[in-house]
Amino acid sequence: MRAVILCGGSGSRLWPESRESLPKQFIPIFDKKSLLDLTVERVLKLKCRDKPIFISNKKHGFLVKETLIKYNLDADIILEPEGKNTCAAIYLAAKNCSDSDNLLIMPSDHLIPNNKEFVDNILFIEKKITIDHWITLGIKPTKASDAYGYIKVESNKKNNLCKVEKFIEKPSIEIASDFINDDNYYWNAGIFIANAKMIINSIKTHASDIALHCDKNFDQIKINAEKNEFNFPEKLFSKIPSQSIDYAVMEKVSNIYLYPFNVAWSDVGSWDAIAEIYKNKQVHNKVIQVDSYNNFIRSDKRTIATIGVEDLIIVDTDDATLISKKNYSEKVKLVVNRLFEDNLVEAKEHSFEIRPWGKFENLLDNKDCKVKKITVKPKKRLSLQYHNFRSEHWVVVIGIANIYIDNKNFILKPGDSIDIPVKSHHYIENKQDKDLIIIETQLGSYFGEDDIVRLDDPYSR
Repeated sequence: MRAVILCGGSGSRLWPESRESLPKQFIPIFDKKSLLDLTVERVLKLKCRDKPIFISNKKHGFLVKETLIKYNLDADIILEPEGKNTCAAIYLAAKNCSDSDNLLIMPSDHLIPNNKEFVDNILFIEKKITIDHWITLGIKPTKASDAYGYIKVESNKKNNLCKVEKFIEKPSIEIASDFINDDNYYWNAGIFIANAKMIINSIKTHASDIALHCDKNFDQIKINAEKNEFNFPEKLFSKIPSQSIDYAVMEKVSNIYLYPFNVAWSDVGSWDAIAEIYKNKQVHNKVIQVDSYNNFIRSDKRTIATIGVEDLIIVDTDDATLISKKNYSEKVKLVVNRLFEDNLVEAKEHSFEIRPWGKFENLLDNKDCKVKKITVKPKKRLSLQYHNFRSEHWVVVIGIANIYIDNKNFILKPGDSIDIPVKSHHYIENKQDKDLIIIETQLGSYFGEDDIVRLDDPYSR
């Protein structure tokens, strides 16, 4: 069996920690491990013969690559210029496989604490699979919830597999309450097992437009064999329709069975879900509660103190704070929608950004200037670039900076500084074995990240 890991999605229901620039699957939420870390650990336990396939938005591809390097896992990485939902992603993964491959398709942002139980279940399913049907994993509901899609199955079972009768979009709490006591209803875990050729044929039959545009993109695929990366032309890729595999295919096919997945599982889809996972655990040592009970408080750096409150979720990050009554955190998506409507940058970006070469943090941002703390990892450099609307002033704080400006090279030590005029071609490089830290002050008429013209880029952005 070959594992296919879907790494897309913005995870907006976990705002303010999860944002478009750094979605939840890449955030170290559990014991300093990300959900992607935990997914990779499950993949390693499976000991698959063929290397897995990871599908990611191109701008997050370096985060996937860093995780694979950390775990010494060889894998193919399919990089999408833009998210096109799960149907296109699964089709492109299947096209990258041989017809005889059986694929285990799973999200990168779910929590399954017991790896051994997971592996035992998957190996059991593998013995039951045939080339002519889909198998989806179902979770027995533990409570009435409108946060999940549901699957209804027929009563009779064959080899522990249940014939799927229908998929049900996220229902109201009242309808979900009726499902709890009915053994024929399961939560949809979004994990599928199927033969690659059958997957391709199913999507061609029920989502022919998606298959057609994916085929056109696959004909133009650009393969970087050294990095195991697969890229597509942006304009051509943009024409692929965006639909979930459930809506495009699963709700229409008849050859689909459900396997009852009796293993602890969470889609980590809300702060209520995380609060339940962390129940009775202290998340941060700078939390002080006086006459306060049953609260979930998560803080990035600042001290949080409460007096006389209960049943709250409080999440404090670098530039935003969420305060919600418990069992209401599903409505975070409404907050994010409002942020987008008001054109507030906090909707999709933090005050910091992770880059392939390191990280930058915004220390000050107003109409007069912008100040950043730039951290360049060892043996990394930024792209050769210039700016149309701003000049920059760099001061080295820690490390030794190798700087290129308009065909001239400079070496700066801590305390040294240099100016980069508007439109000057420049880059910073760290040739040392330790992090390089620089304070950058920008002056000009515009300080947006889109005022970067890259002339060459080691990271193919």
